[in-house]
Amino acid sequence: MDISITILNKDRMAEMIAFHHLCFPNDAWKDEDWEDLLSDPRAVYYALLDGDRIVGNVFIYNWQGENDYVKIMNLSVHPDYRGKGYAHRLLNHVTEQMRPLGMKRFCAETRASNKPMQKVFDDCGYRFRREEDVGFINPKENGYKYELKL
Repeated sequence: MDISITILNKDRMAEMIAFHHLCFPNDAWKDEDWEDLLSDPRAVYYALLDGDRIVGNVFIYNWQGENDYVKIMNLSVHPDYRGKGYAHRLLNHVTEQMRPLGMKRFCAETRASNKPMQKVFDDCGYRFRREEDVGFINPKENGYKYELKL
């Protein structure tokens, strides 16, 4: 396997959306939101590729200069690739890429029931901050907020 991480842009938006729907079939973002996000230079889509195929991603928003933190908007791994440490690799890659830019604070959230993602955050140094209603809809569920401070 030739697994690599690279930044993708709008020219592969259809693939990104299809991958997102695969990983989040009941709670996917609206397709029209992708165009807006991918047009914003502060939004960065890091793809985990097996050859040329998307098998994972971490989509971030860099609030540098405004709120001075990196928001982990989405982190997902293809069901066939889970349990191999790829989510950890993606999350750590973001930290490595953003640290030279002076970013020292990273924020994320996950469903209260998503124990595997909570473990990834814990393993990567994120700390649980609070539980709150963050608008998970299908099914309706509270979210756990996490933060990493370097």
